[in-house]
Amino acid sequence: MAVDTDLHVQVSTLLAREAIYLDEKNWDAWLDLFAPDVEYFVPAWLSEDALTTDPRTQLSLMHMDSRLGLEERVFRIRSRDSFASLPLDRTAHQTTNIVVTGQSGDQVEVSASWLVHCVGPRGQATRGGRYDYTLRRTDGGLRIARKRIVMIDEKIEGTIDVYHI
Repeated sequence: MAVDTDLHVQVSTLLAREAIYLDEKNWDAWLDLFAPDVEYFVPAWLSEDALTTDPRTQLSLMHMDSRLGLEERVFRIRSRDSFASLPLDRTAHQTTNIVVTGQSGDQVEVSASWLVHCVGPRGQATRGGRYDYTLRRTDGGLRIARKRIVMIDEKIEGTIDVYHI
C-alpha cells in the first residue's frame, strides 16, 4: 500500500507528540490529541497467543469508551487520588515501526511498536508491545479515534496507568 509522505509525517508527528506529552505529564495537550468518542482499550491475554476482543464481556486491563473516561483518569492522577500514580513515575516513551495499514474516508489505520521505561520509588520497569490506532481527520489535522494497546507482558508486576503504556 502506497502512503504519501505528508500523511506519514503527520502520523509520525502525532504519535511522537503523544509520547512526549505523556513523558512531560502535559495532560491537557495529551487529551487534545483524542477525539471525543475515542475508544482506549488495553486487552488482557486469554492464552499464549490470544487476546480478549470485547471489553464489555471479557477481561481487559483498561477500557474507556470516550474522551471523558480519559479525562476522569487524568483528574485522578492530578488530584493524587490514584494509587497507581503515587508518586508519579518518570517515563521515556519510544514509538517505532510506524506503519499506515489502511485508509478509508476520513479514517487512517496505523500500527506501531512501543517501549516505555518507567523509573520511580517502587523501582524500574520496561514494558513494550504494539499500538493499533484509528486516526480521524478533523479540522485539517488528525485525532486519535481508537487506540488499542497490546502489552507483551502476560504477567504484570507493579501498577499500570495511562502513562506507563
